[in-house]
Amino acid sequence: MSIDALEYLRYGWQLITGARVRGEIQICEERNRDVLPYLDNHSDPVILDLANGSLRPQYTILAAEGRKVFGIDLVNRPAAGLQAVGYKIARALMRGKLRLLLNDRSSRLICGDVALLPFHDGVFDLVTSVAAFEHFLSVPATLAEITRVLKPGGLVYARIHLFTCPSGGHNVRVAEVPLRHLPKGVEPWDHLRKHRLPFFVPLNEWRASQYLEEFSRRFEVLKHYCAMREGEHLLTPQIERELSEYSRDELTCGAYVIVARKPS
Repeated sequence: MSIDALEYLRYGWQLITGARVRGEIQICEERNRDVLPYLDNHSDPVILDLANGSLRPQYTILAAEGRKVFGIDLVNRPAAGLQAVGYKIARALMRGKLRLLLNDRSSRLICGDVALLPFHDGVFDLVTSVAAFEHFLSVPATLAEITRVLKPGGLVYARIHLFTCPSGGHNVRVAEVPLRHLPKGVEPWDHLRKHRLPFFVPLNEWRASQYLEEFSRRFEVLKHYCAMREGEHLLTPQIERELSEYSRDELTCGAYVIVARKPS
């Protein structure tokens, strides 16, 4: 099953109405609440937005706030074609809502590999990543690079779309966050049970405990929690029995946040 055109229309409507932007701003506000108490009153932190994506919403929001932010992703390269035009329109809608029509700050967007960062050691105060870690095929290598480019005492904020949640296979819907409805004929947690639907993006399939353990190897974990839940209404006793190796918390946590600090 591919994500159909109707889903992209819904996504576009969310951009036009500002719903998608409000969601991204909420994530930014949540990050501020999580990291600001640990930034030691740093008034002008240097920030890296890791794997900013084609839409690059968090990079755009941080730039709108006047932050010194850099974005890195393999998609940060010149592109042509209908898809490139579509993303350009989507970014214009995003920037319009943020009053950034003429201030894209694209000069700080870098095409690069998150597991081989093109930065000197110890240059960033904060590395932030939203809905990207689940796509990193070498999480340890990426964390090693984050450790290297962070200043001593620097912070990393990772908001991870967990593979174990109903939408964790990234093959159900793009327009519902959190997921509330499944397409006709699609069973809940297909990617953990039936494996009938193909994956369309790289996924490392890590669980929350694996991320936490790997972060703990290199950082002082300051806090970790589930920031968004989904699918509780889909979780029947039968499905729980089928997926007994997973806890209810794992199966319903759609966004897992880790806030950690590099040792001084």
